[in-house]
Amino acid sequence: MFRPMQIEHLHVAYGNACVLNDVNMEIGPKRITCLLGANGAGKSTLIRALVGLTPPRRGSIFFDGEDITRLAPHRVVAKGISCIPEGRRIFSKMSVEENLLMGAYQEKSRGEIKARLDKVYDIFPRLAERRGQLAGTMSGGEQAMVSIGRGLMPAPRLMIIDEPSLGLSPALVKENFRIIRSICETGTAVFLVEQNVRQTLAIASYGYVLSQGRVIAQGTAEELKSDSQVQKAYFG
Repeated sequence: MFRPMQIEHLHVAYGNACVLNDVNMEIGPKRITCLLGANGAGKSTLIRALVGLTPPRRGSIFFDGEDITRLAPHRVVAKGISCIPEGRRIFSKMSVEENLLMGAYQEKSRGEIKARLDKVYDIFPRLAERRGQLAGTMSGGEQAMVSIGRGLMPAPRLMIIDEPSLGLSPALVKENFRIIRSICETGTAVFLVEQNVRQTLAIASYGYVLSQGRVIAQGTAEELKSDSQVQKAYFG
C-alpha cells in the first residue's frame, strides 16, 4: 500500500538566512493536502526541498517509507513525484505534444507513453486538437493545461502543484481546480500550494498554514476555515 510523504523537522537555509524552521507535515494518499501562506512564507523553498533542488540543513523527507531527503531531482521524479511549477514554465518554442512528451522522458516503453498521452488528451480534449501547435502561442489557460498534462505524463503517485490559479481568469481557475480534484479522485495524491484560499479549502481534505518558515496552523479544511489566524489573515 502506498504510504504518504512525511516531512520531519525540516530546516532549510540559504547561507545564514533560515527559511524553513522545524517544519513537520504529512501529505496523505488519495487526497488533496494544501499549503497556505503569504509571499515570503517559505512555500517555494519547501517545494524545492521536496523535489531535491535545495537540500535541507536538517530534517528528513520520506516518501512511501523511503528516505528521499538528498536524492537528485531526476531520482525524485523516478520515485513517483511530479511537480507543476508556478507560472507554468512550458517550452514555448515546442509543440503541445513535444511539451507533454518531455514529462515522460524517463519512460522507455512507447506503448506506455502513448497510453499516457491518450489519458492526458482525454482530460484535456483541447490539447488533443492542438497537439501540433507551438505552446507559446496558446492562451494562459491552455498553457496551464499543458503544464498539468506534462506533470501527469510520468504517471506520478504524488503531484506537487504550485499556484495553479496564477494569472488565470476566475472561470479558468474554477476549471483548473475541478481538474485537480478529478486527478486526485483517480488515486493520485496532490500537494496544492496556493494563495487562492477559498477555492483551495473547497477541494482540499487537509491543510497547513506556513508563516515565516514555520507551520502556525494545520487541520482539516473545515477546521482551517474556522481557525482564527486563518480567518484574520485571509477572510477579513
